[in-house]
Amino acid sequence: MGRICRPSGVPRVSLRPPLLLLGLWLLSSPAAANEPVATAPAVTTSIAPAPAPGAMDRTSMERAIAGSVVAALAERFGGRAVEVKFGDLVAEPGDARQRQIRGEGGMRFAGETGWIGFRFVSRYDDFLGQAAWPELEVGVGGEGRAIPNDSLALRQLEDRVADTLQRELGIVSVRMQLDRVETTEMAGHYLGMEASGLADFGRDGSSDVRIHALYDRRDGQWLQLDYQLGPQMADPNAMPLASRDRGSP
Repeated sequence: MGRICRPSGVPRVSLRPPLLLLGLWLLSSPAAANEPVATAPAVTTSIAPAPAPGAMDRTSMERAIAGSVVAALAERFGGRAVEVKFGDLVAEPGDARQRQIRGEGGMRFAGETGWIGFRFVSRYDDFLGQAAWPELEVGVGGEGRAIPNDSLALRQLEDRVADTLQRELGIVSVRMQLDRVETTEMAGHYLGMEASGLADFGRDGSSDVRIHALYDRRDGQWLQLDYQLGPQMADPNAMPLASRDRGSP
């Protein structure tokens, strides 16, 4: 696809409603402690050695990251209680005090059995022992399976993104031309949809667009709809999408 011009005045903002509920989080090995949970030791006269400083730092980092990710997931879905499990966390060097943390995991809403995959990127401050608010992509990876695109959901996705762009950008007419759509089924009835293509604004120009959405086929509800305008990112793990529209049918 050639380089697409972006209309003037396109805002690049991220809307974030207030946190309503922290939710329930479950750490799975190895993300919780990188070792199996041990049973209570037998009584003995010897004194167990203190954990190595590096192990203590790792545990503190993992707990801080887990807390911020769970809080962000609960907030993203309007305060619904969620259960979360984590895979391995990857720490990348940052500045003198901070590290960038990448990871994957699975979440499910309270009372459900299937898991919805997610990816995240966060930063951890070694000096303060605090994790930054993470960037999330929900409905990716995990135990999902690729399926043919759902024609009804795809039409709804195009209409919804067009309506959202018209409302947020103040553009009279928006026409979507999606040339790549991939659908992943998770937990039996959730669809994670990744799409890219062109948003045509008529006289106002056009722009590349990348879309990520999470759809519940049971009630036709869009739980998440994120988009990015402008040239596509070369690194899909950068997760540059700005969350715009969530949680409405």
